[in-house]
Amino acid sequence: MSHPSKRISQLELESYLWGAAVLLRGLIDAGDYKQFIFPLLFYKRVSDVWDEEYQAALANSNGDLSYAQFAENHRFQIPQGAHWNDVRQAPKNVGAAIQKAMRAIETANPDLLDGIFGDAPWTNRERLPDETLKDLIEHFSTQTLSVANVPEDELGNAYEYLIKKFADDSGHTAAEFYTNRTVVHLMTQLLAPQAGESIYDPTCGTGGMLISALDEVKRSGGEYRTLKLYGQERNLITSSIARMNLFLHGVEDFEIIRGDTLAEPKHIEDDRLRQFDVILANPPYSIKQWNREAWSSDKWGRNSLGTPPQGRADYAFQQHILTSLTAKGRCAVLWPHGVLFRNEEQAMRAKMVEQDWVEAVIGLGPNLFYNSPMESCIVICNRKKTAARKGKVIFIDAVNEVTRERAQSFLKPEHQQRILSAYKTFADVPGFAKVATLAEVGANAGNLSIPLYVKRIAATIATDSNGDAVSLRSAWNQWQTDGRAFWQQMDAVVETLDGLCPTSPVAQIIPMPQKAKSPVQPAFKRAVLAAEIVHQLHREQRFGSVKLEKLLFLSEKHFSLEADMQSHYYRQAAGPYDPKAMRSIVSNLRSHKWFDTSKINGRTQYTPLEKVGQHADYYARYFAHARDGINLLITRLKAASTEQCEIVATLYSAWFDLKAKNEPFVDEDIIREVTHNWHPSKQRIEEARWYRALAWMREHRLTPDNVGDLV
Repeated sequence: MSHPSKRISQLELESYLWGAAVLLRGLIDAGDYKQFIFPLLFYKRVSDVWDEEYQAALANSNGDLSYAQFAENHRFQIPQGAHWNDVRQAPKNVGAAIQKAMRAIETANPDLLDGIFGDAPWTNRERLPDETLKDLIEHFSTQTLSVANVPEDELGNAYEYLIKKFADDSGHTAAEFYTNRTVVHLMTQLLAPQAGESIYDPTCGTGGMLISALDEVKRSGGEYRTLKLYGQERNLITSSIARMNLFLHGVEDFEIIRGDTLAEPKHIEDDRLRQFDVILANPPYSIKQWNREAWSSDKWGRNSLGTPPQGRADYAFQQHILTSLTAKGRCAVLWPHGVLFRNEEQAMRAKMVEQDWVEAVIGLGPNLFYNSPMESCIVICNRKKTAARKGKVIFIDAVNEVTRERAQSFLKPEHQQRILSAYKTFADVPGFAKVATLAEVGANAGNLSIPLYVKRIAATIATDSNGDAVSLRSAWNQWQTDGRAFWQQMDAVVETLDGLCPTSPVAQIIPMPQKAKSPVQPAFKRAVLAAEIVHQLHREQRFGSVKLEKLLFLSEKHFSLEADMQSHYYRQAAGPYDPKAMRSIVSNLRSHKWFDTSKINGRTQYTPLEKVGQHADYYARYFAHARDGINLLITRLKAASTEQCEIVATLYSAWFDLKAKNEPFVDEDIIREVTHNWHPSKQRIEEARWYRALAWMREHRLTPDNVGDLV
């Protein structure tokens, strides 16, 4: 039953939204959650706001029922039979009812909502049986998402929270639709959008940069309703999510269009590219599948700097952005460092510098691209530099201005403030920022690699009792500075060679030293370990993919196997989770004909194939030092439920993270970390169970304090 007049807190709202996604676990891939949950959320919001508007119109018309239904009283029209409550009453074929209602709403609002609900396969009853859809609808129905209960800003924040959670669960595919929000916040502060300006993102993903620009104008006290927001996004589902995102944030004036920005730019005005005051972008980098031939004679004039190589479309996006700027326009674009120095793009880069468009090059630390260890950079261009900045470029080396906690990298406010201050001041800061003239950059043939301009300060060698340590630190800092420049240049060499022969890896072009044996791939080692766990437990009624994940995590952590496995676990509702690794494991189990997987009653089941058991030799070879311990761990948790395994793995991970901080902590701190800093769903488990699990873990020495030991 919904609550018609209950204000929902931010924490309740986030828990409520993620709770809907949890209902899909085990039925569909985590990467597909978004195409079902976001449309349902938007559908529920539209229906509840329509009801709210209806009641307000009744009150203003002395109960005139006909007047309350007039179109002018509602932002969106809901045709008869298409309201949330109508679908809620559907006894069967629920997916078809949802799809029919969504299409009816789109048709009734063609100028605003055409295609906004996407193309999710609602009628696929194998993936989404009626029971699951009814559970989802009843879950969403527990709250009333009226504006009174959930103001636009709060619902928008919760929507962004859900985007982030889905990104965490989606692994590397998240980079296609999600950009680190602390980086986005920095970029919008650097460009400082003003009321009345037009804002554009040519590869807008879920709309995060456009929302950030809106928020920045709000923070500065500007009239944000005068902003005009534009975006283009190639992916249908992602473009729909962006549109819903803007609507839920209360944005009125925006235009998000689906399409390939390079092949078919959609924002056209008077037969030329529309131009914008502010452009924020994180384009897909180094894409190879694009129409280079068409670009060489681009009808929109986006090739003034040249035609990029087939294997690197980065400067195609950069030129599209520059061509889309007004005469006073400015842009901030997030790139990997390769765009700053690759030889194959040297001529285009040099022309861009000569035009005096480049205003700032800001190097950021590693892991800020989603689920990627690469360092990133922000390139700021300004078509109307101030007189003091003409003929100059500021280089900022902010690679150390980054924090990593709980496997997430981000920019703290103080990091952002230091970068922002250096950009605004536009002056040399020893070891951090350098203002270079165009002549200096030209002397380097247009190379924008930051270490060429910003020299790190070597530590002074002390003469006291700590002299040796300080001297070593100085040498280390110098080595880091030189090493970064060297490896950036080496990246360019490798990429160039790769481009010369795109069908062959560089290892085939450059003869490599011969080794007696090829190194074992981490993905294969993981699959072997998974095969052993599945081999021992696949007949157990309580065994499924989630329990397998937790046993893998505990095996890797407790027996120090992370270096061999190269896993990257994220904090997920059901405990530590590496989605990419799990997808790889399923693929390997099938390809080696050890086990197949299938879904039965929502649980993954493993079926032996013709080569079942043939992983055993690999298991004995790769895990000889840890085999006894792993086998004992499997035995200890054999009879445990999935939730019990979740509890143990989550506690182990939280304990491990606290231990890494080298600060004292007690059991209460571990449990507080789990229940307050992990995921709202952890609060469903009563506190006594966490304490009992800690006691059990200590009894069996399954703790980060006893790595490698188990009784």
